[in-house]
Amino acid sequence: MKFLYFVFLLLMTSNQLLSQKNLPFIGALEYEIRNLELKDEKPQLMHILSLDSIIRIETNSYVFGTQSYIKHLIKKKSYLLISIDENQQYAIKGDFSQSDTLDKPKKYTWKKKFGSKKIGGMAAKKLKLTFLQSQKSYTCYYSKNYAARCQEAFTDFPGLPVLYYLETDDGVLEYRLTKYTTIAPNYDLFGVPSNYIKITFDEFVDLLNNSNKND
Repeated sequence: MKFLYFVFLLLMTSNQLLSQKNLPFIGALEYEIRNLELKDEKPQLMHILSLDSIIRIETNSYVFGTQSYIKHLIKKKSYLLISIDENQQYAIKGDFSQSDTLDKPKKYTWKKKFGSKKIGGMAAKKLKLTFLQSQKSYTCYYSKNYAARCQEAFTDFPGLPVLYYLETDDGVLEYRLTKYTTIAPNYDLFGVPSNYIKITFDEFVDLLNNSNKND
């Protein structure tokens, strides 16, 4: 009888632990972005706000300054907020409802590795990331407690990436979590401000081309 009771407790505990893994992250994340080939360059910051299925990602651009990307995972809609000046503020509409990731060529592989550490105060597990084109590998870390979906780079990771790398034309970028909070952000932060004009990407490109012609 004691043995059966022990097995029952073990199963209950295992089910609870499994149910707690890969939960949608709710809160705020801050990442430092460093170009590994430009050691003296000041790191940029990326902020992510997440309310389960609604995500806001803020990054800096040398051309447009701060950009905000708002993504609704259930509606499969997105807006990229770009401010050219006080009179030219646009919300570029996106629709990824028809996107089929199965048709996209695989650009990388990953494999879990033994090892763990804290990154930005969050407990993380190790994995090996390999880019197929360059055949270069990088040691990354992820939190198994949260789903990977609140960032854009590696949504198929076994958890939320807290240290990862991207190969770009400008060099290899390192993304490292520096701090986070699990306080739910204000819902209003996920809306499009009333002073932003909603347009498609093609309309935005035409607008820029016409602006360059006038200059």
